[in-house]
Amino acid sequence: MAQVQEGRQAALPAALETERPKGTTSFGSASLGRLKEAARILAPFGVLAVIWWVIKASFDISDNVLVSPWAVITATVELVRVGILTDFIGLSIQRLGGATLIAVFTAVPIGIVLGLNKNVATAFEPFFRFLQNVSGIAWLPLAVVWYGLSNTTILLVIIYTLTLPLGFNTMLGIKTVPPRYAQMCNSLGASRLRVLRDVYIPGALPNIIVGFRLGIGYGWRALIAGEMLAAQGGLGDMIFQARTANLIDQIMAGMIVIGCLYLVMDRLILQPIEDVTVGRWGVLRS
Repeated sequence: MAQVQEGRQAALPAALETERPKGTTSFGSASLGRLKEAARILAPFGVLAVIWWVIKASFDISDNVLVSPWAVITATVELVRVGILTDFIGLSIQRLGGATLIAVFTAVPIGIVLGLNKNVATAFEPFFRFLQNVSGIAWLPLAVVWYGLSNTTILLVIIYTLTLPLGFNTMLGIKTVPPRYAQMCNSLGASRLRVLRDVYIPGALPNIIVGFRLGIGYGWRALIAGEMLAAQGGLGDMIFQARTANLIDQIMAGMIVIGCLYLVMDRLILQPIEDVTVGRWGVLRS
């Protein structure tokens, strides 16, 4: 009897291991997976840094042309220490955030209204394509004439750059929703507002998210260009002021920070928005 009991106790861990649900992982395995994912993301940047250092060391390039990676790291730390970098990052993000809110509450309703009528959407499509090819940066000189070297000039250019892809993609998304879906809802007695909420907006959501992500990318570039030309403060202004003083390390530090900030926004803001909207409506399938 004792042997049977010992056999059952010995078999119990094996049985529990066998019955463990598939897909469950330990905390250590999850952490290892995150480390591997981070390594995959950072690997190309590490390779680029090595190539950069090798070129600098092998050809003995002057610091007036190209500084070393370590010099850029040192400059970044110093800019953070004195508070310049953090202040300018905050100012740039504040401008982008304000322009984004205005663009979303303007472009999405306009895109929905235009997309609900296929003839109107078809008529406006070339107009949107024309404006999208007139870059927001191209409007900077005219905006400076209108509003001078001011914050309004930068906001105007960013709003323009954000609004076009967002409004255009919203219009296309609404236009491409099959009419039979709305007709079925109408036959069941659904109101126009209900059809818009439950049919058109979910159907257009992938296009809206694409337009939003494109707009943020274009708007970020327009922001930096606008700050170089017309702003006091911001990352673009920091880079431009470093150019006048021939501070190559600060210029490159600013460039790297600009790229890293967009990656952070994409991973921590844009991607989660896509996950909780497009995924929620059932458009994405695992």
